Amino acid sequence: MNPGVTILICTYNGAARLPVTLQHIAQQVMPASLPCEVILVDNASLDNTVELAQEEWARYDTRIALRIISEPKPGLTYARERGFAAAAYEFIILCDDDNWLSSSYVDRAFTVMMQHPTIGLLGGYGQFVYEEPPPEWLVVFNLYAGGRQAAASGGMKDHLVYGAGAVLRKAAWETLRGQEFAGALTDRLGHQLSSGGDYELSYAIALAGYMIWYDEALIFQHFITANRLTRDYYITYIKESSRCFSVLEPYKILLKTGRHGLGNFRWELFKSFWYHIKKTGALLFKIAFVRKGPGRRTAYMLELLLLKGRLRSYEHFAVMEKNYKQAIELKLRLPQVIYPDPVSADYAAVRD
Repeated sequence: MNPGVTILICTYNGAARLPVTLQHIAQQVMPASLPCEVILVDNASLDNTVELAQEEWARYDTRIALRIISEPKPGLTYARERGFAAAAYEFIILCDDDNWLSSSYVDRAFTVMMQHPTIGLLGGYGQFVYEEPPPEWLVVFNLYAGGRQAAASGGMKDHLVYGAGAVLRKAAWETLRGQEFAGALTDRLGHQLSSGGDYELSYAIALAGYMIWYDEALIFQHFITANRLTRDYYITYIKESSRCFSVLEPYKILLKTGRHGLGNFRWELFKSFWYHIKKTGALLFKIAFVRKGPGRRTAYMLELLLLKGRLRSYEHFAVMEKNYKQAIELKLRLPQVIYPDPVSADYAAVRD
């Protein structure tokens, strides 16, 4: 693999969001010896995304090359896969078109990934920036990709980091593709708000033996547009996002227990169901008896909507069991990654 960084931006109708995103990339501070490129994947845009990106990038005096490719099949997962295949370098930053990377982001991502060859996916710390002041209910119950992912930097025990700003080791992706891994979740699909593809990728990489890591010094800003601050938009997002639960929960159980038996899966699934029942009951108690302002009440009602969506997933037990079997089959096919994890000897050579 070629040591270096590919910044991957997948966009659908991103003309309004891209200028600031590209500006932050052009302002990266990194050693001259660190290879870097930007790949913009146009995912069936209907606006002037491509022309604007070319014009905007031409404004900057930067050695980072910009390549624009097309993925006509709608869906963020498809666009990312197209970008993964095209990436020239080993480390791929998943920079959404509303992510503003800090000036040290590329250098920090490269450093951490080179120092720790066991990391398959590295998550950062997204700080929210809102186009308009957010409503109280969103501050209380925010499901968008952002915030601290752990108390401190290190391996994630739950094997999850959100996709925004994450850094993928291309070798990990190629390990999955070599075993014909095809995710069941497509993430954003045009104007649809489906999600979970980043979590499915995270779980699949963990099944191959790679570590899922968080670095609190890897900071970016996640710009939330005004249209995403409305209650109607958020309700749609919750309803469509809750559909991914039946895919992700079987992965979670397999990684948690490491056991392949269906009896174990059914017991763990029952415990998961009972956990959500208790959480729903506690939330209903809060709604009925705990004093609160209208914003907090709305937050509770939105969380209840999410829990109801997850509880409905348990009705499709056969589907979840099938997904569990497929996760086991994937794990058994994957070569398990075993690396010593002191600082990589390759790191100093590239940096020098």
